[in-house]
Amino acid sequence: MSAQKKLHIADIRTAHGIRGLVKMAIYLEDAKDIENYNPVQGSDGKSYTVILKNAIKGEWLAEVNGIADRNQAELLRGIELYIDRDQLPETDGDEIYLEDLVGCDAINTEGHKIGEIISVDNFGASDLIEIKPIDGSKTYYLPIAEPFVQDIDVDQKIVVVEPAEEFMA
Repeated sequence: MSAQKKLHIADIRTAHGIRGLVKMAIYLEDAKDIENYNPVQGSDGKSYTVILKNAIKGEWLAEVNGIADRNQAELLRGIELYIDRDQLPETDGDEIYLEDLVGCDAINTEGHKIGEIISVDNFGASDLIEIKPIDGSKTYYLPIAEPFVQDIDVDQKIVVVEPAEEFMA
């Protein structure tokens, strides 16, 4: 893989059974797409080919190339899987990849820069942007939804936000 921007698409959680299967959390819109990106890059520097078996309790059982038993599968626990950003298909119309928001300027509705988006997270309820204020104060999260996020222009690297005081505390 090239030395460009990597996207974190999955985590190997644990071994499953005795035949070397692993449980994975997959962060793609359609988990089955992970097979289209094979081989994927592991956080350990190795490449892996992933074949999905079936979904189980919000995660996926998968076969990983070269892994034949539980002991080998246990060694993969905690490995993050990545792809190069340019492996993703082009977006249509108003669609964006949330990862593309990282590095965008957060601008208030008056047009003043108030910070920079440093991450996009989802802790279970909705997608959130983390903003690092330009005044050096503590970072805060805003939901990627109106009225908090009012406009996104990935090409210009600008996100117009209307932060509520309770999010900035």
